[in-house]
Amino acid sequence: MLRGAGPGALTARQQARATVRSDSASRSTPAETRPPASAEPPRRPARSRASRPRQTAPDLNPRYVFERFVTGPNNEYATAVARSVAESPASAYNPVFMYADTGLGKTHLIQAIAHATLEQHPELQIKYVTVERFTDDFINAVTDKNRIDGFKQTYRKNDVLLIDDVQFLVEKQQTQVEFFHTFNALYEAGKQIVITSDRPPRELEALEERLRSRFGQGVVVDISRPDLETRIAILRRQVKWEGFQIADSEVLGWIAARVTTNIRELYGALTRAVSFASIRGTDVTLEVTKEALKDILPKVYQHPVTVEMVQAEVARQFGLHVNDLRGNRRTQDVAYARHVAMYLARDLTETSLPQIGARFGGRHHTTVIHAVDKVERQLKDGHDPQLHDLIELIEARLKSAH
Repeated sequence: MLRGAGPGALTARQQARATVRSDSASRSTPAETRPPASAEPPRRPARSRASRPRQTAPDLNPRYVFERFVTGPNNEYATAVARSVAESPASAYNPVFMYADTGLGKTHLIQAIAHATLEQHPELQIKYVTVERFTDDFINAVTDKNRIDGFKQTYRKNDVLLIDDVQFLVEKQQTQVEFFHTFNALYEAGKQIVITSDRPPRELEALEERLRSRFGQGVVVDISRPDLETRIAILRRQVKWEGFQIADSEVLGWIAARVTTNIRELYGALTRAVSFASIRGTDVTLEVTKEALKDILPKVYQHPVTVEMVQAEVARQFGLHVNDLRGNRRTQDVAYARHVAMYLARDLTETSLPQIGARFGGRHHTTVIHAVDKVERQLKDGHDPQLHDLIELIEARLKSAH
């Protein structure tokens, strides 16, 4: 399930057209005034390349480079920010906070920044770690107090620090305190910080408020689900890099149309089809692919759900007419049903937020974001158990309708 930016807050794609004057000396680039993705950031003063030996990157996946990252509408702004950071660290975008659901490419993108920065700025000290690794290092340093200064030096001497999966700082109070001081030390020294998470800063409610405030003070960008065309492009790129032989041109489109939520699952489906054909000694045809994936594709992938189907089923469950959901009536029961329908349309269909808004009487996509956020909060706080049961019922009926 994708998370919106929530009412009252703008997502990165909404802000991509905004302009900003960046003053790297003042270190004050607010999220509300982001430059467009095409803007060329100011150049960082060059350092002597002889000042430090060229670094290696033992903790980086060699596959996670920009050349293997497929850019589409779902990640275009995030990719532009990432490339700008690699080209000119700590200039226009700092700190950078990227968030996405699992399997949508945030780890690939943050490691691509590290690879590109190492290549373009070998004189800089660069460190990529997961929060788990940061936590382990901190615990080991605290256990042996003689090592705490070494720990601080290890993390605070860097020109670029990239931290993956910061949501795992939850319930680690001492580690949060140390991370806060590390963040401040680097930021005040004019060093680049890049952080990833599975949710935006405001939704990291179990973290200290001061940490969430720091995370949100720079550029916040999200990566959403790729659309059909991007998923096909991702599969084509994977086929090229892996050297797979696909006999039927329809195979990639068929897989992309059915695996919609997760790039890892997309790769997994392709690999399974290729392996299945290899074991059988046959070509990767559409029929072979269907046979290979028949037991692993959830029913929701077999025949895509449409916005119109969602509207019809929600209207039926609430005793309303579809036109009530699309019209201007704002009574409590109609508004509630409309929010549920928008939430399910966003969760179960391939339709973009603007298109969903258009199919609900031409509403703005921020209205859809507000509806999705409201339903997600209601599901999360558990105050309305009937809502959870209702949504499960509607989802089951939509899937069984196929």
